[in-house]
Amino acid sequence: MKKPVVHYDFRIDSLTPETLRLGRFVEYVTELRAIFGSPDDLRFSKVRKGSAVLEFAAPEKAVRTIDARLRLVGGKYMPPDMALHYRNLDSLLRRDNGSAKLARKNGPVIVEFYGIRTPLAQEAVIHEMGTLDGTVVGVKGIDDSVPVWIRTDDGLTQKCNAKRSIARELAAVWDSHVRLTGKGKWRRGGDRHWTLEEFDILSFERLDESPLAKVVADIQGIDGNGWNEVENAQSLWHQIRAD
Repeated sequence: MKKPVVHYDFRIDSLTPETLRLGRFVEYVTELRAIFGSPDDLRFSKVRKGSAVLEFAAPEKAVRTIDARLRLVGGKYMPPDMALHYRNLDSLLRRDNGSAKLARKNGPVIVEFYGIRTPLAQEAVIHEMGTLDGTVVGVKGIDDSVPVWIRTDDGLTQKCNAKRSIARELAAVWDSHVRLTGKGKWRRGGDRHWTLEEFDILSFERLDESPLAKVVADIQGIDGNGWNEVENAQSLWHQIRAD
């Protein structure tokens, strides 16, 4: 007899299972695991349609502790470690031009992550470390700080800056999908929309960022691999990667 479990949904309004890329999926799950308190018996269940809904499952015995922790998120008694991951999730959502809600499955909302809907009374500017995913479409400059153009995953072209040594390496991977790490300047205007104005590249890595659903489907398409017999391949694949 299966032990009773409780399911939690993290619903991202700006993404779908088709547009949620593997690298971003891992970032969201990592931050959410910390928000939940990293219980050993918490499991990732699946990605569902209806925006992109990341579903988690916890045994009934752990729910009381998890719910008590979640009630602290976003409040004045939120511990510093939780506040860090709360801000990280908000930052991810701003980059994905979205917001999110965490709730019991088919239940009321427990926590809202405002992302681009962060209620601010006036224009705001934020400087923060982060990542930027996209395709290298241009590198050109003669000074120590070289302009680098990236076409982001939402189709926008973003001008960044990099030292000549990094710019030279980026020029060698022109038209490739990369993840930039650096310091960005974000501005929120009266329309409540966050815009990335500057991004200073400190490092980068090349990515194979196929959507999560496509990765699993491609693996299942290989004859005799055994994955076609797995009822929830996405969940099992993630657990193997986590180990």
